[in-house]
Amino acid sequence: MRSSFLFAGLLTLGLTACVSEADRAAEQARLDAIDHHNCLELGFAVNTEAYGNCRLKLREIRAKQEAARNKPNVGFGIGIGVSKGF
Repeated sequence: MRSSFLFAGLLTLGLTACVSEADRAAEQARLDAIDHHNCLELGFAVNTEAYGNCRLKLREIRAKQEAARNKPNVGFGIGIGVSKGF
């Protein structure tokens, strides 16, 4: 069981390493275009402080989402339940 988790983790790392620099650049350009479009739709003019703040906020949101996706989902706790029989 443990070896299957290890294998899955190594496979994920291996596949992540296969992403080329060109693919990363293309993905970043796609995200930049989406952010630009979203900030314009919200009414911010290009080359203004408000537009820059909009772009920065969208980048922060994306970074938080990425961190949440990469965070291990491990938790510990004690549960006590009381139930009535039906």
